[in-house]
Amino acid sequence: MHVSQLFKHWTYQVFSPGTLLRRKYEAFKSLLRHDAIALELIADLEELFYGEVLADRQRANWLAARLSKSVKTMAGQLVEMNPSKFMDLPEYFRKIDFYVRMALELEQPEVGPPYILSLGDAAAMPRLAGGKASNLGRVLGVGGVPVPPGFVITANAFNYLVDYNELGAEIESRLRQMVVGDRNLLAGLTAEMQELILAAEVPEEIARGIRFAVSEIIEDDDALIAVRSSALAEDGEISFAGQYASELNVQPNDVLEAYKRVLAGKYCPRAVSYRISNGLTDADTAMAILVIPMVDADNAGVVYSMDPDCHGRDAIGVYGVRGLGDRLVDGSASPAKAVLTREVEPRLAEGCTPDEGGLPSETTLCELGRLAMKLEKALGGPQDIEWAEDVTGRLFILQTRPLQLERDKAAEEHAPVAAVPLAEGFERASAGAGCGEIYYAPTGAEIARIPDGAVVVTPTLKPSLLTFIGNMSGVISRTGSRASHFASVAREYGVPVLVGELDPPLAPGRLVTVDGSTGTIHDGCMESILTRSREGGRVSGRVLKQYEKVVPLTVRLNLTDPRADNFTPEGCRSMHDVVRFCHEKSVGEMFSLVDRKGRGMGAARRLKTHLPLVMYLLDLGEGLFPTAADGKLVEAADIKSRPMWALWYGLSDGRVKWPNTLTHMDWEEFDKMSGGIFSFDSKLLASYGLISEDYLHLMIRFGYHFSVVDSICGPDDGANYINFRFKGGGAGFDQRLLRLLFIQRVLERYGFETATRGDMIDAKVGRMSENETRRLLARLGYLMAVTRLMDMRMDDEDQVEAEVERFMTEAENR
Repeated sequence: MHVSQLFKHWTYQVFSPGTLLRRKYEAFKSLLRHDAIALELIADLEELFYGEVLADRQRANWLAARLSKSVKTMAGQLVEMNPSKFMDLPEYFRKIDFYVRMALELEQPEVGPPYILSLGDAAAMPRLAGGKASNLGRVLGVGGVPVPPGFVITANAFNYLVDYNELGAEIESRLRQMVVGDRNLLAGLTAEMQELILAAEVPEEIARGIRFAVSEIIEDDDALIAVRSSALAEDGEISFAGQYASELNVQPNDVLEAYKRVLAGKYCPRAVSYRISNGLTDADTAMAILVIPMVDADNAGVVYSMDPDCHGRDAIGVYGVRGLGDRLVDGSASPAKAVLTREVEPRLAEGCTPDEGGLPSETTLCELGRLAMKLEKALGGPQDIEWAEDVTGRLFILQTRPLQLERDKAAEEHAPVAAVPLAEGFERASAGAGCGEIYYAPTGAEIARIPDGAVVVTPTLKPSLLTFIGNMSGVISRTGSRASHFASVAREYGVPVLVGELDPPLAPGRLVTVDGSTGTIHDGCMESILTRSREGGRVSGRVLKQYEKVVPLTVRLNLTDPRADNFTPEGCRSMHDVVRFCHEKSVGEMFSLVDRKGRGMGAARRLKTHLPLVMYLLDLGEGLFPTAADGKLVEAADIKSRPMWALWYGLSDGRVKWPNTLTHMDWEEFDKMSGGIFSFDSKLLASYGLISEDYLHLMIRFGYHFSVVDSICGPDDGANYINFRFKGGGAGFDQRLLRLLFIQRVLERYGFETATRGDMIDAKVGRMSENETRRLLARLGYLMAVTRLMDMRMDDEDQVEAEVERFMTEAENR
């Protein structure tokens, strides 16, 4: 392939240079199109990698695959432009692409059995049973802790259901579109995925196992069951409290439909948002299901073996409500509370009388405390435990997970705030501090419009608020408690949450500081409170560590200096490097598109002009208006090319006096070659331009110096550029350098980057609007006209400065 490409290139170079010019131009245009695409994709990936935009990992993989495709095309097109010079570039790209794919490769889900596990087996298999079921299995293994019978439908069963119904591609296509901040898009895509799961068929192998396992745990046909989520990452370092659905009071015959409903809950908006915000992939949260008999609860609630809100954490907190505990954890009910000592045999703390209603007897409370301390010791840390007491007085432990403890040492280490609060005495559901404007969110409609940085006032700590927790600086709720799922997640994010009646109400839009450490609300932004919180509070887990390996291979730019020794194909270390290399080198290739002998310009047409120039134009496509007459001559009015027209506008400015007796051509070449036998309009001595609608490559000769202008001027700001080279002259070397200094000073005033070497200057400017590119091309044309014989009259640098000021004044007063 490489040899044939080189042979083709050399053949065109020798026998059909005009065709080579067009092929080179087409390759260049294609490269620039993909350059614009690649830079957009790099920007999108940077937003994901650095946490500015939170999106599913599938989106990062999809964007990276698109980037790879564009960069591959760019490398190929650069090789097309000059195979002998860049033939090894694709190999370096392939190496980088391989490592990118390795860094982004996602774990393939397991779809084989086992699909059903006993609760005892689940303890040792968290990757199959999920966090909730595995934790309950460990509780069962402690001994002496009352746990209901149960079984687990494994995460492999979920993966098999997806594979069996061929839903993988459907789910993946939606995950890659997901951006947490786009609420409407998130809601729409998650609804579609839930519908896919609900419409799926449970494979018979799984269905048969579920039916049999249900019959093993119920005592009679009238018994009801609970079907509870147990995702792989649930109830571990990240709690996922309240993110997933559970089905209560399910008839045994309805277990398969309840199973699918809980699976579908994996894709509810708040769960997906929470998962992505914590840097987890879809496979990281494959859904296992815990099935247990329903407890006919008289009282239910939670126990914190080390309650952060009691006696400096040296106490056990028991929270309870009448009936089922779902009203407690969803924040819709305020619980009764009891405080116990943290002893092997706990007792009620002195001076702490248990609230009435929702709590069991003192004997049962002490038993709950004893079980809490036992589980804390057995499981290696403070526990958040769900309990229920049935109507016969039997106690059950239904769930346990590591207790999320917010760090609030700063509240103890800093002096109290002197300012009188607007409101105080609130229950502290989550510590930390935040400042923002009051925003009332009583309904779902208002919740969906929570602005960034708001202090949200809500009647209850409903789970639907979790989708927008990233927007909140603080929360004030009329009901709820620290036992709610919302409060648990808020503590992970460091968002302060207060519970209590806000009386009198605060005006919407009022700026306040919510202090979750003291249960107070202050007027304005209290920097002392916010500073205290920053020094002692939790840090939100927004850094997406899963991208650390891929950032250096994709978006990081190492090739910053085109003059550096490492600005080579082998110096490319990332996709961004390849993009930068291809763009820089392709522009350089176009800059030397036509040599001084004009090879490949056989089909060019001479420009008819009153200026004493011999110029030929080759139309690469849409460079001339269709009305341009056929023949060997074209006029300035026939020029459609935007950059050519703008440059010509400045070059032919009426204020520049051109001598009628002197034709501007390549006098140096004429002296070398002609011996008087060439005519002044010979193509060998003329100026040349390649033009299209938005492209110009012009080599223009003025006596003993020549200039090259290469430019794109179109609607794509990112693709627009002007490259300019000026060399030579007929005066002495010192005078030529003075003219070069004049040109350099003027161009730098217009924002060009310049570099000089001997009597040559190179200048470039890029990524401007179409109008600005036109303006600069017109100024450049005027500069070229004004300076054509300037070296003859330059004497010193003071004269250069005076000429620069005069030029700038005249040019801007056109």
